[in-house]
Amino acid sequence: MKRPVLLLIALGLMAGKALAQEREWSLDASDEEAYLIFGVADTEDVGVSLWCPLKKGVVSLFVPQPTEDLQKLKRKTLPVTIKAGPETATFAGKVDINRDNAISSVEIQVPVSHPLLKAMQSSDRFDVKVDQADVVFPLYDADVAGLLDLCREK
Repeated sequence: MKRPVLLLIALGLMAGKALAQEREWSLDASDEEAYLIFGVADTEDVGVSLWCPLKKGVVSLFVPQPTEDLQKLKRKTLPVTIKAGPETATFAGKVDINRDNAISSVEIQVPVSHPLLKAMQSSDRFDVKVDQADVVFPLYDADVAGLLDLCREK
C-alpha cells in the first residue's frame, strides 16, 4: 500500500517541476533590432534585457522595477551600477513609469565598445544595482558576443 502512495507523490513532484518554468537567455533579432532577454519564454516574466537598434553601436539595458517603488522616488533618473568580472560602471538610468502596470522600468545605454560589455562576454554573472535594489543575473548561455556583433557599427 505504501509503494503506490509514494509513487503518486513522486509523480506529483515531478509534474510540478515540469510545469514550473525558469528564466533563460534568448537572443532574437528583427530587421531593425536585436534582443538578448533573460526571462521565461512566451510570458511577460523578464528579469533583464539588453537590446539595440542593429548596427548603431549602442546597447540598451532594460531592468524591470516595481512601479510603486519608482513612483515613491519621484525621479526621472536613477543611478544604475553594473558589475561584470573586474569591470564596474555607473550610468544615469532613465525611469519609465507605466501607471497601468505593476512593473515599470529603468533603462541605460552603453556603447558597444564599453569594457563592461566585453567583461560580460567572459563572466559567469553580472550584478545590477538600481538605486538601492541589487540583483545578480547569471550569464551562462547568454550570447552576449552574438548581441554585440548585431549591435556593432559596420
